[in-house]
Amino acid sequence: MKHKQTTSYDHQERVNEVLFLIHQDIQQNYKVDILASHVAMSPFHFNRIFKEIVGESVHEYIKRVKLEHAANALIFNPGATITHILQEVGFSSNASFTQAFKDAFGVTPTKWREVDKANIRQDFSFAQMPLHVKMMVQPAKEVAYVRHKGYDRSIKIAWQKLHVWAMTNHFDFNEQKMIGLHHSNPRFVESDHCHYVACLELPKEKKFYRHGEIGIMKIPEMFCAVFNLQGVYGDLKKYMDVIYHEWLPQSAYEKVALPSFALYEENHFVNESGHFNLDFCVPVRFK
Repeated sequence: MKHKQTTSYDHQERVNEVLFLIHQDIQQNYKVDILASHVAMSPFHFNRIFKEIVGESVHEYIKRVKLEHAANALIFNPGATITHILQEVGFSSNASFTQAFKDAFGVTPTKWREVDKANIRQDFSFAQMPLHVKMMVQPAKEVAYVRHKGYDRSIKIAWQKLHVWAMTNHFDFNEQKMIGLHHSNPRFVESDHCHYVACLELPKEKKFYRHGEIGIMKIPEMFCAVFNLQGVYGDLKKYMDVIYHEWLPQSAYEKVALPSFALYEENHFVNESGHFNLDFCVPVRFK
């Protein structure tokens, strides 16, 4: 039984390492054999393990990540050309990008911008709420992390795993900064398919190592629009709709291909009150 558990931890570590590579630069068109060799596995075995853990093949996962980013960019950055966006996510031709996009979302990239304006899932109920935004460079952070599929209250499980891991490594979970990476836009990705990463900033005086589901990575320094937000469970999605679909297109900035993230003062997935107080950071550049 112990051998089986050790093998499972090893597989999760290797898949985590590859997921980090994929999300670090989505412009790259990684082949399965390259990723497999990076974690010292055969392509066939690695693809099977990846699908077991992630629920998609390596090819399907990379393609979906690229297309989700493109779908966001088409809406968030209305001034950007389709050619610019397809190149940013690593497609080589307009024809291949258009076909892949239509297969995923049912419409062409051009039509997508029109369809979103009439999207019945949009929620601008917080449009009149004051947005306190500041532009700043967020410093790099060394973190332990757990990936979680689904944007709902089950995210608490990811934080519980980090809490247990912190205790086994003899430091206080509650003394460290909690960070939530938002890889998916719940506007058009169903909540149970949204990808979220629970991250805990690590104490600087000690070296830590990945173990099973717990990965270690460095969140890079980045220039962000930072929104200080308070509310209860369910409110953050409403704020995200306004930030992404109202504030961002009208601003002097466009979102870059890095996930937005929440820096929690109060984490509604952890505390009993269900209340949050956080800085929501959107990585951007000047248009």
